[in-house]
Amino acid sequence: MSRLNEGATSHPSTENERILSIIRNYDFLLQRLYRKVPVPAGSGERFAIPKPRIIRIGSTTILHNFREIADVMRRDPKLLTRYLLKELATAGSYDEESGALKLNIVVSARALSVLLERFARQYVICPTCGRPDTKLEKRERIFVLKCEACGAEQPMKGF
Repeated sequence: MSRLNEGATSHPSTENERILSIIRNYDFLLQRLYRKVPVPAGSGERFAIPKPRIIRIGSTTILHNFREIADVMRRDPKLLTRYLLKELATAGSYDEESGALKLNIVVSARALSVLLERFARQYVICPTCGRPDTKLEKRERIFVLKCEACGAEQPMKGF
């Protein structure tokens, strides 16, 4: 019976050492991971796009708070202009001085809101963590959405 006890006491000791070694390695790897993951850039508040303020003059629609919308999304107004003009299949222009977008089509504020929400879902909000703290980078011919909160990178469809 003493032989059984001797074998039983030596086996758990080496097993415990192996488990402790695994835990130490896990803690080391976890700390290394936390050092590499960037600190979230945003404060975590809810992402809200301002409602479009529009004026219609004949067959022209002017979006007055366009620069404000682009600033909230943290996107270049020219990029957002290109997206909206493509989606609406119309011509238009962005006035840098006033921050307004002139569209050569009659469009409702609701339709613009839907397009802006779609743009935000596709090109602003991180598909991994759901935060709006992202940058849109162009690498050669591909747009890459890079999240400043979680560090994820996602290739995006161009427009």
